[in-house]
Amino acid sequence: MKIYLANYEPNRIGGGWSFANNFVKSLGDKFTTNYNEADIYFITSASMVSREDATKAKEDNKKIVLRIDNVIRNSRNRNTGMTRMKSFAEMADLVIFQSEAVKELLQPFLKVDNFVVILNASDETIFHNNNRAARPNTYLYSRYNRDETKNWEVARDYFTKQTYNNPDSFLYIVGQFSPELIEYNFDFYSDEKYQFLGVISNQEMLADVYRNSERLIYTFWQDACSNTLIEALLCGCKIDFVDNFFKQGSANEIIYHWKEYGREYFYLKRMHDEYINNMEIL
Repeated sequence: MKIYLANYEPNRIGGGWSFANNFVKSLGDKFTTNYNEADIYFITSASMVSREDATKAKEDNKKIVLRIDNVIRNSRNRNTGMTRMKSFAEMADLVIFQSEAVKELLQPFLKVDNFVVILNASDETIFHNNNRAARPNTYLYSRYNRDETKNWEVARDYFTKQTYNNPDSFLYIVGQFSPELIEYNFDFYSDEKYQFLGVISNQEMLADVYRNSERLIYTFWQDACSNTLIEALLCGCKIDFVDNFFKQGSANEIIYHWKEYGREYFYLKRMHDEYINNMEIL
């Protein structure tokens, strides 16, 4: 069986792109960049593929596998995001939801018959807790994009409150932010100590930041299956959810599986095996 990832770009990061990089690494020689030799046409996210390309793959008798990562906002996709997802789901031989939370949200809309739920995993050779060097009261807020559901303002206020109790508290900030926020010190006002690291595309460097952080501030709302949360756990971070509100989405599932099955559950092999076992029977 050969698997072709539609529009795969290995140098991109964030969301579906990060999943794709992990998935390709796990596939080994099952992955192909040659469309013609592929048995499986794998759509990492409906937002990453055109209708024309998916239709051609169906006409070429490829097995279509669609991974559902979250609601695709029509406001960012010329009002075609969710209709495209629906079209792809209807032509797919298999739909894979990232989490039970995403399945509960989108299965009533998609109404597909052949589907499974498979949680994400991360590369444990990079994201591990060996040689941790985190100082006490060192926090991390990490996101890739500027999506409002990542709730930076909540994380900022939470960190400010920590500094009231311990003025030596320190925050690493990772990701994309507006020029205004960067220029005006992320709206901090009480001599908070922080370092802005920007987008870290090198995974080894990102893992080092996790290992240098005692705690991850997690304020993502309804995240489909957070790579950030999984990576932080693998690197030994404690997780500050700020409020139970932010455990909605996949967070509760990730924490449950972490406690029930251990860190190995989030290694690439488990994810690889679940994907392959479901695709081999198509």
